[in-house]
Amino acid sequence: MTAVAVIGLGAMGRAIVARLLEAGHDVSVWNRTPGRDEELVAAGARRTAAATQAVEGAEVVITMVTDPPALDDVLFGPEGAGPAIPETATLIEMSTVGPTEIASVAERIAPVPVLDAPVLGSVPSVQTGKLVILAGGDRVVFDRHVELLSTLGTPVYLGPSGSGAWLKLVNNAASTATLVALGELLALTDRAGLEIDTVLRGLEVGPLASLIQRWRPRLLGEDQSSYFRLALARKDLAITFDEAERKGTELTVAEEAAARCDEAIGAGLGDEDFGAVVPFLRQRETK
Repeated sequence: MTAVAVIGLGAMGRAIVARLLEAGHDVSVWNRTPGRDEELVAAGARRTAAATQAVEGAEVVITMVTDPPALDDVLFGPEGAGPAIPETATLIEMSTVGPTEIASVAERIAPVPVLDAPVLGSVPSVQTGKLVILAGGDRVVFDRHVELLSTLGTPVYLGPSGSGAWLKLVNNAASTATLVALGELLALTDRAGLEIDTVLRGLEVGPLASLIQRWRPRLLGEDQSSYFRLALARKDLAITFDEAERKGTELTVAEEAAARCDEAIGAGLGDEDFGAVVPFLRQRETK
């Protein structure tokens, strides 16, 4: 059993807490917006009144928040948890905040070790223990926490601090750009008079096979669930662009994908799953 503090109780944070409780860990929780912990407390989590209280006695502190400003606030804002984290603990940062923010956090929170460990997957992936956890940081620290992370899914060690953050941004940018391309290409096959089932069968034997297999129910309109909001996908692209600018690199394809996402968000789809950009583009292009 590990004493874990989880800060950030959005959909993913709550799912992580529930999974850790099921595995028998001692979990304390805190969220900036109150009222999101009722079911977790009923399941055995300890509610705390402040982030500093949540991390008292913790062996591991997990943060899962929206963006870099949110992470700064919960760690270093008024009554932030950062200074209160025991030096013997490890901060496992699972949000999508980018390598620059990870470097800043690691510097300010030293000597507490930091793993950047953002995830691929959504709430159902947490519930079934099938997240992919992209980890960067000291290998010894990673190895120390593999068992805990394996409760949530498959941890993959990628290298020094920031490696996980980089690969999460790249994965998300690739996913969003591919979905935008798919939406525009399906608009083309719609105009050509091809049935969607026929198109998906054809795409399943090509380079998009993995994506089509995973997205088929949503592409056919059979699954309307929202696993990852379009507005959050666009936020992640913005972080990616900032990091690319720091490296002097252009991401022209991703920038075009961002423009299409902006159009969909402008049409009121920001709170829909990011896959909503596909039917949006099909409808837009076929008008």
